[in-house]
Amino acid sequence: MANATKHALAGALLELLNTTTLDNITVKDIVERAQVSRQTFYYHFGDVYQLLDWTFQCAIRELGEMREENWRDRLLMAVEFLRANRALAMNVYHSLGMEHLARGLEAAVRDLLTVAPEDAMKWLPTDPEDQEFLLSFFSYGVMGIIIRWLDDGMPEKLDHMINEIYALTHHGEGAPLLPEPSRGTRRDGEEKK
Repeated sequence: MANATKHALAGALLELLNTTTLDNITVKDIVERAQVSRQTFYYHFGDVYQLLDWTFQCAIRELGEMREENWRDRLLMAVEFLRANRALAMNVYHSLGMEHLARGLEAAVRDLLTVAPEDAMKWLPTDPEDQEFLLSFFSYGVMGIIIRWLDDGMPEKLDHMINEIYALTHHGEGAPLLPEPSRGTRRDGEEKK
């Protein structure tokens, strides 16, 4: 029952975001649309932003459960959803602070880069530090491209950029993007002791 209530609140928020920016949506608006009490809202969420975070996390989980075999196809499907729900996407974009938006997008992209069964970690080197570096590099890169795309009004060229990034991560199938360090040397050129 609690999960159904949370989903009802999330659905009400998404409906409202189709016509209103987030900073103009109140708890009262959401509970009226979801037909629940304010007390019920505050039982589950501290404020509208917490509800948005939860809604965003649900969307990320759904992306991870898609049948598509690689992160590019999943990301392209998410982009199609944003295009189909342009008003909602732009209302969220213009409402959220850049830090909040960037944090959520980076987490979503990072999840996409690591969970697709076909792609799972093949393009990453075995060294954990190198893995973290490349995951951060690509997730922040994709996030930056998405933010710029939203800022430019969602032009079509995003699909091409996503395909280029995917090609870069798969430059030589099975070959990691960073070479493994030579035995006995460190990346900074110092000898291991």
